[in-house]
Amino acid sequence: MSQYSEIREILSTLKEVDVDKVLSVVGDKIKIYPVSHYLSTHNEYIKELDQKENFCGAFTASYILRGMGYRIHKKERVDQDYIAYLSRVNVDPHDLAKIRRLKDEIAKLSKEEADEIIEKNRSIWYRFDDLPTTLKPQELGASPEGIIYAVHEVSMSNLRAIPVKTVSKIEGGLLTRDKMEVFLDLLKRSEEYGAQFILNLNTKYLLDSEKIVKLSEKLLLRESFQEVFRESVGHYVGCGGLIEVEGSFFIIIRETYRRYGVHIQPVEYVRRALIREDGREGGIIIIVPTEFEEDLRKILVNKGFRIEMWDNGSPFIPFTIQRTS
Repeated sequence: MSQYSEIREILSTLKEVDVDKVLSVVGDKIKIYPVSHYLSTHNEYIKELDQKENFCGAFTASYILRGMGYRIHKKERVDQDYIAYLSRVNVDPHDLAKIRRLKDEIAKLSKEEADEIIEKNRSIWYRFDDLPTTLKPQELGASPEGIIYAVHEVSMSNLRAIPVKTVSKIEGGLLTRDKMEVFLDLLKRSEEYGAQFILNLNTKYLLDSEKIVKLSEKLLLRESFQEVFRESVGHYVGCGGLIEVEGSFFIIIRETYRRYGVHIQPVEYVRRALIREDGREGGIIIIVPTEFEEDLRKILVNKGFRIEMWDNGSPFIPFTIQRTS
């Protein structure tokens, strides 16, 4: 594929972008640095539809794993439900109870009636009942430990997930502008390392790609618009790479809700989102083939990054521990 064709194809994955218009204006000034397996991962992203309740981390890891070729594990399809099961996503016990009740009810219904109930309750229609539960809203969702465990398990350790902490409850923000420059360089070289990235951030600092019509196109064309930011929510999203236009850089975000879609965000907004400032810690999970792990870890350590787990509020409850509260 020629570079021009690749640029056109990647731009076509972005929400509400007129590719011909963008290329006619900035075609000779645009550079794109996609993550590895960009198109195959995007195809799997499309198939996964929207995330289910509390499944943002599992949703993101599932389509990335499938895009990298890991589609079946222990006879289970690698979808968001299976990754949620492996990563021990914390869910509301009331949702589990409701689904168990509905599953009993639809056993007596026709397929058409059952399908209607399933679709109506899709956001909490979990395939697995064995999930840890909590009544504390701040504990819902996936821990970085859980997501990393699932990546290692599904890939049989052929992939390694490196946790990079971006904010500490004690020390504050760790992702300085200088370190963000290093991260951008890693994004530029992501195909060299076969790397994929999952960002655990606060959506408060992200432009709202649902409410701002043609957000990505406006950013690429340097058009003015009223900035609208999202509400403060701890969240996982996928990072699809980097786009450069005349020295300005934008990070490709794969959102877990289709209404936001695949879009771009200014680098500084993503950096602030990763620092969070919501009382929780955040970070970046870098997924690479095992043979590149050591080299990448050395680069990160030499550049002063903190390779360690972070506390995003969601506890990791292993299979051997029963949750009672």
